[in-house]
Amino acid sequence: MSKIKSPLRYPGGKSRAIKQILPQIPVNIREYREPFFGGGSVFFAVKQLFGQQIKTYWINDLNYDLYCFWQYAQENIDLLVAKITEIKQKYDTGRELFQDLTREDLKLTDFEKAVRFFILNRITFSGTVDSGGYSQAAFTSRFTDSSIARLTQIAPLLASVKITNQDYEELLFAEGKEVFIFLDPPYYSATKSRLYGVRGNLHTSFDHQRFADNMRQCQAKWLITYDDCPEIRKLFDFAHIIEWNLQYGMNNYKQGAAASGRELMIKNYY
Repeated sequence: MSKIKSPLRYPGGKSRAIKQILPQIPVNIREYREPFFGGGSVFFAVKQLFGQQIKTYWINDLNYDLYCFWQYAQENIDLLVAKITEIKQKYDTGRELFQDLTREDLKLTDFEKAVRFFILNRITFSGTVDSGGYSQAAFTSRFTDSSIARLTQIAPLLASVKITNQDYEELLFAEGKEVFIFLDPPYYSATKSRLYGVRGNLHTSFDHQRFADNMRQCQAKWLITYDDCPEIRKLFDFAHIIEWNLQYGMNNYKQGAAASGRELMIKNYY
């Protein structure tokens, strides 16, 4: 049986890093938390590997539209799939669909925000949603009937999972036993890249010093993926740092192929 993967294309996502990340996760954990959930690639891999051994799962993201998507994927996936399918059948051209979904005068319900997020994730450059532009190639090859149908596979994995839209700090200091936290924050060297949120507001406003200070105080076991740069090495000089390389899935506009980048895995255990 093939593994179920995230239905989202996510800039900076960790789908290509699963084989490197999973061996770093402690075996004896009872609660899994992910404060910067994004596309959730690591969560889906962990859920299928550990299953019921982990008693509690808590996922979180500050992007409200993304939060709405995961909420409806959990609570009413059939309704979500039906509406997305209806919209796909209505539009012959992707650019018209993109323009309708990005009008500034839109007043949307949470359900409509969930629908909009998924569609824009499929038809924008590298899944950048509100931070990127329309991609005809993505509309043709990524927004397919099969990509919509695959949404139904994730609902069982989201069952009983706690889903929140809070500051990451809430997940660091909430009480729990044998807690493990996986964190994939906005990268330091890409702070000006505007990948997340409306015009990149969730990326450019991230406070790396505050984050490092919070992680120093966090008592749970944690693992962070970060870009390798002197500033991050200095901020986390109190933790165990592992170097590795990741093939990025997000191409630069001027690149013919995705770049390979130096990465860090930072953790507070051995």
